[in-house]
Amino acid sequence: MKKSNWITKIKYAVGEILIISIGLLIALQTNNWNEERKNAIKEKLLIGHIIEDLNLDTIHINQSLSEVKRQKKLIDDLIAKVFDSNYPLEEDKIGLLRYSSDFRPITQRNHSIAVSSLKDDLTRQQIQNYFLQEDEVLDIFLEYVDIVHNKVRPYLSSVGMHNLNALRTDEKSSDEASLHLEVLEEQLSVEAFQQLLYERRLKTDALENLLEEILIKNQNLVNYLKEIED
Repeated sequence: MKKSNWITKIKYAVGEILIISIGLLIALQTNNWNEERKNAIKEKLLIGHIIEDLNLDTIHINQSLSEVKRQKKLIDDLIAKVFDSNYPLEEDKIGLLRYSSDFRPITQRNHSIAVSSLKDDLTRQQIQNYFLQEDEVLDIFLEYVDIVHNKVRPYLSSVGMHNLNALRTDEKSSDEASLHLEVLEEQLSVEAFQQLLYERRLKTDALENLLEEILIKNQNLVNYLKEIED
């Protein structure tokens, strides 16, 4: 009789342990499920914010690309005039020679850390690869800016073309514009200035090509992220 009671107590204790264990497992599973659901919501919000920033970057890149194309057109016109003195120059565009565009994408700056925590390997790699390609554009951009700011501008200033805003073709500045244009045309025969045009042309062209490439990759990434967001 005592043995039977002892066995019953053991069974009861084991039953309680099993019930508690199952309860703990259910609670743990529910907690894990809740955490996964929260993480999924956070990742979807992150993807949405990345898409928004990529779209803003698209506007910025298109603007920069338009500016760079106009700058390259001027440089090509100046180079053409080196070989043909009768080649016409647009006076109101000459100021672009000392002008640099901008490249400040916000997506990488806003989300580079958060992206590293994305659970989906392919999505994380796609975005990080895009960021690496942005870095390539930035490298060329810095070289391009260096030529404009540290070589072209000082040179133009040294030959008396430090105020290229005077090249506007309104009545007040037309005489000064002609003077500056004459100075610029004189420089076209100077080897040092030709070298500057050469370097400016190379880096401007390289930047233009990379901006066009990153613009396409930007749109491809947006389309990919929209697909996985749905």
